[in-house]
Amino acid sequence: MQLGFVIDQSRCIGCHACTVACKSENDVPLGDFRTWVKYTEQGTFPEVDRSFTVLRCNQCTDAPCVEICPVTALDKRSDGIVDIDPDICIGCKGCLQACPYDALFLNEEKGTVQKCHFCAHRTEQGLAPACTVVCPTEALIPGDFHDPESRVSQMRDEFDLQVRKPEAGTNPNVFYRDVDSAGIDPSLTNAAGGYLWSNQRPGPQLESQIYEALAASMEEKALPESRTTYNVDRKPAWGTAISGYLWLKSIAGGAFIAGAPLLAPFADFWGHKPTAAATWLVPGLAFLALSATLVCLVADLKKPSRFLSIILRPNWNSWLAKGSYLLLGFHVLLALWLGMAYLERPPTGFFGVSLMVTTGVFGALSAMYTGWLFAQAKGRVLWMRRGLALHLFVQAVLAGSASLLLLDTLVPLGREAVEMLGSMLTAGLTGHLLFTLCEGQLAPLAREAEYKRASRLLTHGPYAKKHWVLGVGLGIALPLVMLFFPESTLLWPLAGLLALVGLAVEEDLLVRAGQALPIS
Repeated sequence: MQLGFVIDQSRCIGCHACTVACKSENDVPLGDFRTWVKYTEQGTFPEVDRSFTVLRCNQCTDAPCVEICPVTALDKRSDGIVDIDPDICIGCKGCLQACPYDALFLNEEKGTVQKCHFCAHRTEQGLAPACTVVCPTEALIPGDFHDPESRVSQMRDEFDLQVRKPEAGTNPNVFYRDVDSAGIDPSLTNAAGGYLWSNQRPGPQLESQIYEALAASMEEKALPESRTTYNVDRKPAWGTAISGYLWLKSIAGGAFIAGAPLLAPFADFWGHKPTAAATWLVPGLAFLALSATLVCLVADLKKPSRFLSIILRPNWNSWLAKGSYLLLGFHVLLALWLGMAYLERPPTGFFGVSLMVTTGVFGALSAMYTGWLFAQAKGRVLWMRRGLALHLFVQAVLAGSASLLLLDTLVPLGREAVEMLGSMLTAGLTGHLLFTLCEGQLAPLAREAEYKRASRLLTHGPYAKKHWVLGVGLGIALPLVMLFFPESTLLWPLAGLLALVGLAVEEDLLVRAGQALPIS
């Protein structure tokens, strides 16, 4: 069984009865929606055409929200409905980022995510969803797409129906008849002109729409033929806590990777005697940064008391769950290094090499896994860029070497160590610069046009000044100039500080710009 809808937009009159019935039936909070009606218009007065589009969860066959949920709170039921168990949800908001249709929202009062669940409590009693009961024109037709005798199956076979964002690969089960393309494809419309009888929510989505309208005007390019005159605006689900998590995780993984040559047993390979300072500083810095990373993760949960659910009932398809185990394993290994430093018994021989390699692998994967996590966020195409995991590894090398260079001013590591760290920072900055300059060419397959719009927000749009001045100029170019003069090692800690500031800016912009474009 696969329950779903055919929505006949040739019948829809935009009355919002479905929205009101849904809010009443499911006690949807003020300002949030499980289903809503989007208005788009074409033409100029007095010849204007207005179209309505009913938007909601698509009960996807390959639901990305189910895949990304770290605690199996979302489930694809045997009847095809994608539902959420509020008693399990931890409020991580990963599912909000995974949905290409903007169909989930966070109930701020309850701290859990909600969405259209096909009125499962009614369906189980043989009743139709509330929205279909009240629709005065019978524009909403529910049914089982696996039943060839059902009305929805017959309509799918008889008419040329469309779905939203087929390129996302989710296999949605909400089909549209006679729908205006701008209603289901947000790239074909613009909301910069304002809504009919409501105010748009201030924030990144409105700013991005205004930027695109101004850019088209200045470049003498035609604006989309359609304009959005009513829609539901969403506020960004992830913010400073996630930016901080990315930055701190880069330092944690990179500190051990960059500092590994300063520790036994690898130090012997290049003729360097491990110092007591390095024995403490390298694992200690990584441990503290990783601890702060976990604090950021837990702080961003709306149900932090349920954090252990990620460990106790993980969804092994989710990189949120896999990443949590990687961070936990990395934490344990770093604690072991600190314990051996306290006992003044550095690891040697085969055990030492094995421990070094294992810790390094955990450090690298801890830095990189967010790239694979972001690839599961199918609603945020900027984060799906190819090679992001490798870019995060390069950023970790940058962050780790920069942090150790900076700490060398407080706890001297020796000239040889400083020179090695300077070389690593140079390599990290160079790799970071190459990835940054090539980002426009790293679009995920089948979603190039959407990626180009999102990427342009960074390079030319509202985030461009911070990106080029702080992220690239101050955070990459200037440190590289400082590192170019090996005799001026006194400037290297400053180069490390600037590199860390620039990296923090870039990772924050990635999080914010990725959520700036409207996706419904």
